Amino acid sequence: MSRAEPFDKPMAHTALATRPLWLTVVPLSLTLAVAAYAAWLALVVVPTNVDVSWLLVVCDRLLNGERLNVDLMEVNPPFSIWLYMPSMLLERLVGGRAELWLALGVIGAGLASLAISARILARADAAYRRPGALWALPAVLFVLLCFRPDEFGQREHFATIAILPWIALQCARQRAPGFAAGTGWEQVVAGVCAAIVVMVKPPHFALALALPAMCLAFQRRSLKPLFVIESIIGAAIVALYIAYVVIFQTTFLTEILPFLRDVYLPARAPFLTLLSTWPRLLLFFAAATVLLAGGFRQMHWDAKILLLAALGFVPAFLIMGKGWPNHALPMMVLGILAFGVQLLRTGDNGRVKPVSRLAAALGGFLILQTSAGIQRLFLTADNGALERTVASIQRTGPKPTITSLAARLQVAHPLARLVNGDFVSRYPAAWAVYNANLLAVSTEDPGQRHRLEAIRDDVIGQLASEIAVKKPDIVLYSAGTGPLWDALMLRDPRIALVLQQYEILHREPTVTVYVRSNRVSTLQAGTEHASR
Repeated sequence: MSRAEPFDKPMAHTALATRPLWLTVVPLSLTLAVAAYAAWLALVVVPTNVDVSWLLVVCDRLLNGERLNVDLMEVNPPFSIWLYMPSMLLERLVGGRAELWLALGVIGAGLASLAISARILARADAAYRRPGALWALPAVLFVLLCFRPDEFGQREHFATIAILPWIALQCARQRAPGFAAGTGWEQVVAGVCAAIVVMVKPPHFALALALPAMCLAFQRRSLKPLFVIESIIGAAIVALYIAYVVIFQTTFLTEILPFLRDVYLPARAPFLTLLSTWPRLLLFFAAATVLLAGGFRQMHWDAKILLLAALGFVPAFLIMGKGWPNHALPMMVLGILAFGVQLLRTGDNGRVKPVSRLAAALGGFLILQTSAGIQRLFLTADNGALERTVASIQRTGPKPTITSLAARLQVAHPLARLVNGDFVSRYPAAWAVYNANLLAVSTEDPGQRHRLEAIRDDVIGQLASEIAVKKPDIVLYSAGTGPLWDALMLRDPRIALVLQQYEILHREPTVTVYVRSNRVSTLQAGTEHASR
């Protein structure tokens, strides 16, 4: 293992003039090409992620003076909203859509995270200063920004980007006899990034930081890895954030958390089903990494720290219980990076064994197959239904007001932003109705069933009342969750009554668009007047 150099001294052997210019220009150009590809995917090819689009709507409405968890309900803690507020502020102050500013921000954050991490590692180990090491940059950036194009800009995506400087600093510290590494500003940046990771999903994501730190403490037979400055800074920021929520966001604790306990957390996939999805793939990556190293003990500590952090995200995935790709994104990206680092360090200690060569081939094939399959899925996806729905709503006039009676958020988001509409409902969708009904049907406890049915009926009543009072121009609906949803929603007397003022404008297999009848009359009158 390479000797660590003093963190306050210039890095040796880094002069670009000592290597052919193309060895620097080509990998850096490829890195910028990956950044451009990520921007193209996010802004042109793949529609904005549903959760991201909804949180942009939340930011927009908060800036209009609406009150969080009063006028609109967001079940995530406030930090989830803070992540997207800069993009919405830029939309208002500078111009350009928030989605554009968000894409530029995510790509910029990815490049900055990678640059800081590379700087820390290059100072700590000469292996990262080899000419060939630069070729890893575009590959790492691709995995970081493009592995799941549909999850671009998700909160978990921010957490994945943010954790890298902290991991790089632990890798550098592991080499140092006194566990000292990093300049002051690098430690502060890593600490802030660590706080971001935890605040994205408190407290679940804390284990991704705690597990590598505990293993380093065990390896050192010292508590020092648990109390490094960046972890202390991160813990202090998280403590201040928790204090803010407790003092100033009491409704989140008194209303949102009980609501989640009733209708969100219990709606989960079976445990074995969860294990058979993304965790199984991570297990394959981990096995390939261990075999590549010739055993866990022989694994390079840089790869080991990455893999431990990836495994630290697994409990959060299982606790959430949904199996969604965004919940798996951090552990999958870090698992791939762990394999890549071990591949880079293979051969450091002499001849490569045949089993390691086989593991390198199989692991590389699995990663390439997975990545290529995901890219092909989204590059060839048919967005025709969404485009036709957008066009039908835009024909009704500018700035339509919109609400949703669909069970899933995907029906209304990003559609509401694409048509430049105002989403006026307190809820992003009728997901709580769907979950409460599903849980009520499946429970054998009469008291629990009665309570869930009461929640279901109350939310249906709120949705019907909103339509009656706010009179949105567009009501979105989907029976994609099954025919029972029609019986539950459309045949509810309260919903049926308010929908009498609406007629079907457009229908797709995944969405039905209702338009307020007087808006159709106004549109027809305007068309007739224009034709004269």
